[in-house]
Amino acid sequence: MANNTGQAISMALALFIAMLGFCCAIIGLSGALSGDEMDNWIRGVLWVLAISGGMMVYGGVTMFFGSKKKIEDTTRDEKELAEAVKKPVNIDDAIQSVREQAAKPFPDKNTLLAHWTYSDKEWKTFTKKEFNVSIREALFVWLLLVGIGTWLMSGYREMGHLAAFITCFSTGALITFIRFIIAYNARNANPSKPGDVIISAKSILINGTYHTLNDEHKTLSKLELLEDQTPQLLEFTVIWNTRKGQTNEQVRVPVPSDKLSEAVKLVEVFNNDVIGKY
Repeated sequence: MANNTGQAISMALALFIAMLGFCCAIIGLSGALSGDEMDNWIRGVLWVLAISGGMMVYGGVTMFFGSKKKIEDTTRDEKELAEAVKKPVNIDDAIQSVREQAAKPFPDKNTLLAHWTYSDKEWKTFTKKEFNVSIREALFVWLLLVGIGTWLMSGYREMGHLAAFITCFSTGALITFIRFIIAYNARNANPSKPGDVIISAKSILINGTYHTLNDEHKTLSKLELLEDQTPQLLEFTVIWNTRKGQTNEQVRVPVPSDKLSEAVKLVEVFNNDVIGKY
């Protein structure tokens, strides 16, 4: 089964938002429609609360079903890939198939490209290194948020230094904790199995953990072979739009020592035939 921890968290958050919105809507409506005497501005505030609550309910429900659909899609994609890797993967035939699909108006994004396995030592070395990188990045963001956030909030919002520090420290701690859980979960995905990576034009399965490369929301923008790393890594950069602009993430895959030539071919086909066409 695909690892859908992130989507499960999103579903739980969506339910919380919807329930909070429902409470706000009920409170706002009951107050605004009551016959009690009150100032017009108070009744206006209650109407705003009711409308805001309704919007929260709509957003929460939309988010819930969107996350539910994502889980269903990733589970289906994983089953298709698991079925495809039952047969040996020939890299040259796979690349030819991808190029044929790229020429079509609606290419099959789940075209299988590679299936790599690793020794226990190779996999443990990679997962430990990735875990440490994730933790260092999370701690850096935390320190940055505490330093710059405290300065901005106390300087521009006329908030006391202590209150600003506590707010930024708590927010950073929460973000770091969430990133720690995600990193820890990724490191321990299917720990009883040796390393296993399945790569398609649409997604990557890294030992059971699903990573999207191309769909209606996310797009692969770049693939690089990091030859200065030990082991060498394929780094996929995926971008998507948010309310605050475009953001990105990097998904790294270790290259087995006997698959370096395949890795070079994958970089070529992704950059020439997948990016911008799938």
